Amino acid sequence: MSERRLLILYGSQTGYAKDTAYRIGRQAWRRHFSVSVQSMDQVDKWSIFTTTYPVIFVCSTTGQGEEPDNMKKFWRFILRKTIPYDALSGLNYAVFGLGDSSYQKFNFPAKRLSRRLQQLGGTPIVDRGDGDDQHYLGLDGALDPWLENLWTVLLDQYPLPKPIVPESVAPDPSCDIDYIDEQIDASVGKTELIPGTHLARLVKSDRMTAPDHFQDVHLFEFELDDSTQTPQWSPGDCAVLRPENLDSDVNDFLQQMHWTEHAD
Repeated sequence: MSERRLLILYGSQTGYAKDTAYRIGRQAWRRHFSVSVQSMDQVDKWSIFTTTYPVIFVCSTTGQGEEPDNMKKFWRFILRKTIPYDALSGLNYAVFGLGDSSYQKFNFPAKRLSRRLQQLGGTPIVDRGDGDDQHYLGLDGALDPWLENLWTVLLDQYPLPKPIVPESVAPDPSCDIDYIDEQIDASVGKTELIPGTHLARLVKSDRMTAPDHFQDVHLFEFELDDSTQTPQWSPGDCAVLRPENLDSDVNDFLQQMHWTEHAD
């Protein structure tokens, strides 16, 4: 039987494509695949030419149809004109894009990636999936049926060695925590602001959808710390919010994990 391995590569600007990639990874784990999830710029780019197991690409769209920052190097690499037209003849791949059909260049990164992989000889496992924020079910409207089709095809090629792990069983932790004995300086100062960053407080959060609606959509209102530095917005801009943890939430987490005695 062929090796039950999957490589899942994502290009993500704000985290949605990364979350989707890890969601696919968890589903693969439940189907007894050995899974590796990485950003496209993390992976050894040359290894894609010799990969013998399926590769699943998940990428979002940023700006006006541009690829996310953590797939730019990979994208420039596979665009090289010196790459032979059959360099990926041994690659079986699938591509799922995350986008919004209200934009003219809907899912352009996923479309271009899929086309380029096929130009280099790659074989698509299933048709490209196009997640659309405008769907009444959000991205899941395209993702769920696409995944159902993907697993049907893959499990036909890689039969299950035993039953699928149920949703009630949690995967193993993806990281380890070790305690250190020596004292270190754990003080944290204010993060240095990069150009275009603004400090603000959330002063209002109103739910826009009905309480019984499955989508929880909110309208947020912020108050800038420096009212003289008003952001200049343009259509299509994306605001990245980096919240600060509340002390009460941190303390609750430490108590829940029984780490209070180890906290400074």
